[in-house]
Amino acid sequence: MDIKKLLKNLKNENKEIECKRCKNSLPKDIWPTYSSFANTDGGFILLGVSEFINNGRKSFEVTGVDNPGKVCDELWTCLENPNKVSKNVLRNEDVEIQKIENKNVIIIKIMAVSYKEKPIYINDIINNAYIRLNSADIKINKEQLTLFLRNQNTSQDENLLKNYMIERDIDLSSVEKYKQCLYDRLHDEKILSMNVEDFLIYIGASHLDYDDNKYYLTDGGLLFFGKINSIVSRFPHFHLDYFDKRGDNPRWIDRVASDDLSFQNLNLMNYFFLIMEKLRATIEEPFELEDNLIRKSSEKLLITLREAVINMIIHADYYINTTSIFIKVYDTYYEFNNPGMMLVSKKEFIRGGKSCPRNIVLTTLARRLGLSERAGAGGPEIFDFAIKNKFKIPQIETDLKQTNIKIWKIDEVSTAMHPELRKEAKKIFEYMRDNDKISCSAKEIKTNLSIGKYAFDKSIHELISLKLIKKEGKGRSTVYVRTISSLEIYMKLQKLVDEIQCDIIKR
Repeated sequence: MDIKKLLKNLKNENKEIECKRCKNSLPKDIWPTYSSFANTDGGFILLGVSEFINNGRKSFEVTGVDNPGKVCDELWTCLENPNKVSKNVLRNEDVEIQKIENKNVIIIKIMAVSYKEKPIYINDIINNAYIRLNSADIKINKEQLTLFLRNQNTSQDENLLKNYMIERDIDLSSVEKYKQCLYDRLHDEKILSMNVEDFLIYIGASHLDYDDNKYYLTDGGLLFFGKINSIVSRFPHFHLDYFDKRGDNPRWIDRVASDDLSFQNLNLMNYFFLIMEKLRATIEEPFELEDNLIRKSSEKLLITLREAVINMIIHADYYINTTSIFIKVYDTYYEFNNPGMMLVSKKEFIRGGKSCPRNIVLTTLARRLGLSERAGAGGPEIFDFAIKNKFKIPQIETDLKQTNIKIWKIDEVSTAMHPELRKEAKKIFEYMRDNDKISCSAKEIKTNLSIGKYAFDKSIHELISLKLIKKEGKGRSTVYVRTISSLEIYMKLQKLVDEIQCDIIKR
């Protein structure tokens, strides 16, 4: 970590950076931050850096640690004390001493722990756990603790429903539809001849209770095939929504809701098939025509949206009462929301190959139909689509209560997003993006794009005002830097690694 550059550009402590004054002993207030970073997205604690106000603006000063060896010893001693912290999440390489302005700064890198290890708490009291919200360490409440503990169990939908009956609580038409889809995929005649009870056992929607040697419907089976009233009796907060909010209508032009009597028994399976029809209808053919008249595949977009829908369904926490499953369609992007925190990190979601399904039964039912064939493939599919089509990178927001993903079908300088942007500004942005230019000089841009000084100055001003690029340096050392998210950086690095691995295999 380049501390000098960081402090120069740091205007405020943020979600990932915490600065603390530290002279001769470890600050006592370090532990809430340690807990919050481990329980959220990770971050860095900088010991020996102090915040001060200069002309009404926040700045950071390297005040230094007088005895860094002693402070580090105190840190490791506390980390190994279960009465202080529930778990030591640091490795030796996560603690570093740097000389800045001839003063010692201790850099502590804290990685977010897995969902199975959360919450990390302090003082041997489990509700003394914290999460990071912007630059603040917030102590968790009772509800958040419940969510942490429930997330440790990733098989939420395997509970056996001994008081539920197939003939009363299951929508038989949904089962028959699934049966036909499975037959069309496998061409196995025995599938069509099975009765409902045997078929639900066969596909994993009913499980055996080894205590009484009887089969019972699972939570996942009810969610997927159940009658809506039966689902709600088990999951009172169950709600499915779909909004088509394209155009100028202030509300929507189309809506699907599980509590709407127009949609009979809108369980998860019926919702999936209905929504995929709706989403297909929102995709123009071709859905975008570039200046060079290259068509972009609408089928690829539909596959990407399908991955997002399935991901949303199988990873939702159906016990949460603060939000629900919904999909919103806008002119420029699609939004998918489900209750429950994403159980893999954002980087793991992009990389793929690792799946931590919250609902094993639902995951199995989806995979049997070929809707989610490869574990952890949804994330790479979503991000690869954006890269190949040079679209705005998908946005992921997740916390204890919900996960929200936005999938864009335009690029960042599209006319639909920025109609006021002049064509020279678009050319500059596209040149930097398409050539993987993180920074460019004015001379390079004007020379390679044949843009005059007036048009260049106006275009740069527009791009800076939209925060698509930023200006760094002064005079001849001035460069223009494309604003790029940490997710995009990681995504490009992962793509490069994959290409290198492919080359090695070919050799």
